[in-house]
Amino acid sequence: MEVSQLEAFVAVVEEKSFTRAAARLFRTQPAVSQAVRRLEEWVGEALLDRSTKSGELTEAGGLVYDYAKKLLNLRLEARSAVEELKALERGSLSIGANESTVLYLLPILQKFRQSHPRIRVTVRRTLSREIPNSLLRHEIDLGVLSYDPRNPELESRPVRRDELTLIVPPSHRLARVKAVGIRELGNELFIAHNVASPYRERVVEAFARFRTPLRVGVELPTIETIKKAVGAGMGVAFVPRMCVDDELDRGDFCAVRVRELQVARMLRVIYRRHAALSPAAQAFLAMNHPDKSRRFRRNS
Repeated sequence: MEVSQLEAFVAVVEEKSFTRAAARLFRTQPAVSQAVRRLEEWVGEALLDRSTKSGELTEAGGLVYDYAKKLLNLRLEARSAVEELKALERGSLSIGANESTVLYLLPILQKFRQSHPRIRVTVRRTLSREIPNSLLRHEIDLGVLSYDPRNPELESRPVRRDELTLIVPPSHRLARVKAVGIRELGNELFIAHNVASPYRERVVEAFARFRTPLRVGVELPTIETIKKAVGAGMGVAFVPRMCVDDELDRGDFCAVRVRELQVARMLRVIYRRHAALSPAAQAFLAMNHPDKSRRFRRNS
């Protein structure tokens, strides 16, 4: 069975004439007659009562006509749905991010939603190390990482530079100091994130290199709880700068530069290298890389 056979059959039924059906479909009458005969052969039953002048439907013909209309309408709906996807009038986008990179996403998502309010966006908070595998398992469309996964199956695009920052409360002795050395921090009590990361390892290695004790008094599960603990005077902490920009602007914390510990990190958006990106994913990438939007479309 072919769609053209269904189109011919429906046209004959609605026009009550092979001649008018042929004109409606811009085909010859013999071609329309042959299409209907082939459909009848596929069904195994006569669909039209040819003993009548107008070719009334048989019982089987009535059933096939109802299904043919549904199938043709579904084809039109599918084409319309694809056009809406292309025009970003519908669709979805799922993004994987950890706690700190979600903060980077918030202003970008606000801008994206303003431009494309009909796109449903889901942000899945997960550990950074799990995001590449989630992408490869097709569980998410895009991921945001603070490192390059260096996987040949993934594309990685830098979007923002960030750095680890030592924060202290305004009342702390270091609050009015522009910079300190690692050895001056040996008596400080640190509040740390309880999830291992390459940046935590950099801090540990730096203190070990200068033979300075790194006194971790409390380990907490989120950046937000770490900030609250610092604000309560429980200790000091290294956190991603973008996670405390607002608090630093308000004067809730003070940032102290550690001379021997300048740890920069680059936020990256990653996606499957050879995947056909959805229109919504392409639009999100173009918003982060307006000068590279054409490059993303090569995968579509």
